[in-house]
Amino acid sequence: MLSRTPPLLQEAPLPGPKRRRRPAVGGVEVLSGRVQREVERQLSGHETVLFCLRGSLSHSLVALDERLLIVKPGFHAGTTFGSLTTTFYYQDVTGIQLHTFLLTGWIEVSSPSFQGRERKRNRQPRTSDRDVYKLPNCVPISKRRVGEYQEALAQLRERIELAKRLGRGAGDAPPLIASLERIASLRRSGALSEHEYARLKQVLLESAARGATISLPSRYTEAGQ
Repeated sequence: MLSRTPPLLQEAPLPGPKRRRRPAVGGVEVLSGRVQREVERQLSGHETVLFCLRGSLSHSLVALDERLLIVKPGFHAGTTFGSLTTTFYYQDVTGIQLHTFLLTGWIEVSSPSFQGRERKRNRQPRTSDRDVYKLPNCVPISKRRVGEYQEALAQLRERIELAKRLGRGAGDAPPLIASLERIASLRRSGALSEHEYARLKQVLLESAARGATISLPSRYTEAGQ
């Protein structure tokens, strides 16, 4: 006589917790360890990291106070054991472009030294004429992460425009960068406290944004001479 008792079914294993995807935009913590070490090596005493964008294979764009860095580590960038790092001062940047294809894309920084090349719209660039993994002004990305980059790229374009306005309005006044470097040097030497440095930096930036020119008080220009 056949048993009508159904066979026991093995319980399916419970799904484990989903692995969280690493953010593509944020502070230095979104960068790979190698890129973080390279950024630390590139920073001068007065500079601050504003935000970072991490692309494919850890290629990254790092926005600082007065300039941006593109850091390209590893074999695909032609530096197996190191990193290719390129600096762009904001006032020299002529454009920030975001290009996408079916699955991939790249962020491109244009300047007088790096102008975009002509390309067909219906194909991905060939290695022979445009390798975005090796070009020092390009950061390769995944198309599915484009939305994460949009706000940071908008901030970057605003900062570039501000730097250009400040450059046009500076005239014969001391350059903003020189003034910032001066107060940073005074902070390192102990002539300025952290509070005084932060206050003077804010005054310099706000005055430059309004198109005004100011001179540092003599106690700051004569200290350390």
